[in-house]
Amino acid sequence: MILPLSVGWVIGSKSGGDHLAGVSGQILCPQCRKQNLPHARFCQQCGHDMVLNNAAPSDERRYLITRVIKQGGQGALYEGRDQHGMIYAIKEMLDHFTEARERSEAIARFNDEAELLQRLNHPSIPRVYSHFRDEGRHYLTMDFIYGEDLDELLRREGRFDEARVLFWADQLCAVLDYLHGKGLIYRDMKPSNVMIERKHGDVKLVDFGITKLFKPTERGAQIGTPGYAPPEQYQGLATPQSDLYALGATLHHLLTGRDPTEQLPFSFPPVRHLVPEISQRTSEALERALQRSPHDRFATMYEFRAALRPAAGIRVVAPERGEGARIEVAAELGQATQRRGPPATRPPRARPGPRAAVSSVVSQLVRLILIIMLLGGVLFGAYVYLERPAWVEPYLAPLLEPAP
Repeated sequence: MILPLSVGWVIGSKSGGDHLAGVSGQILCPQCRKQNLPHARFCQQCGHDMVLNNAAPSDERRYLITRVIKQGGQGALYEGRDQHGMIYAIKEMLDHFTEARERSEAIARFNDEAELLQRLNHPSIPRVYSHFRDEGRHYLTMDFIYGEDLDELLRREGRFDEARVLFWADQLCAVLDYLHGKGLIYRDMKPSNVMIERKHGDVKLVDFGITKLFKPTERGAQIGTPGYAPPEQYQGLATPQSDLYALGATLHHLLTGRDPTEQLPFSFPPVRHLVPEISQRTSEALERALQRSPHDRFATMYEFRAALRPAAGIRVVAPERGEGARIEVAAELGQATQRRGPPATRPPRARPGPRAAVSSVVSQLVRLILIIMLLGGVLFGAYVYLERPAWVEPYLAPLLEPAP
């Protein structure tokens, strides 16, 4: 599987190192990864061309690698910059294949991912600028995301409060619903494929290497991540409900800190059993999303999103300088709004109109009259029974005489 991207990305071209003049900072050789002086045209260690997208340019951009972010068996992710000093993420497919068939499949999947992302336009999906082949190596360049993935955050924090998770869940439901509307199944939802931006806390969905067009009758490869993938994906089937299950598994992990890759397959106890302070609404929504049969889950991502949303909604308040974003969530999480950061000023209530005010006064007046009448009737009855005035004897005596 192609290395999951955990940071932003980009792509460029290669016709002349002079395009990068004036850019400062150490740069890395694409071949040997050794550091070079910022204006080096060729590597001072191995002689390799330092500029990417320069041999057969796909566009006007030229790139230099500035640092390695992550590397796996078949992929690497770098931070890089273009000739104008703009920062990008650069993804490379590493060719460590021993069989020609595996190599051709990996290259096709890599190119499919790039072409797919270039057609998508959503705030939670990083923008792809270009993809190219440079001296036998395959690259993809995208927006650089300043932040961390949820897997890294989980390892550091253990689990997250419900407010934060619902804020992320709302955005993840929205982007997956967008993909499903395009006829696409993501197929690999998990914490390491979700980036959280440092500035505002928004999510970015990354690594579209196994995303595919939904064909209801077609069986594909048994692909996905064990622990997060639903049962049907092990049979080569993937539907929109498969993404829904994997998102449910991801949210369960975020709320409880319980890693599904370390548990029995398809084992998800209700979150309220593990974390009692989680709302009943959220717990029940996740239970339904994590049903083994796709038909027992929510029909659409839109329905799942609605089930997770508290009645009063979720919003993020823009951060002050030097502070992180704070999240406000209301509804079943408690009567009062839960906040991070100083409390927001409550907006004034709307004043009722004249007609509503008159109706309210009349209603209260009628209620008062009825109460007075009821109280008067009780007092009058007590007086008659106790005092037995002469004028009431003709009426009361027949009622008090014993029956023959």
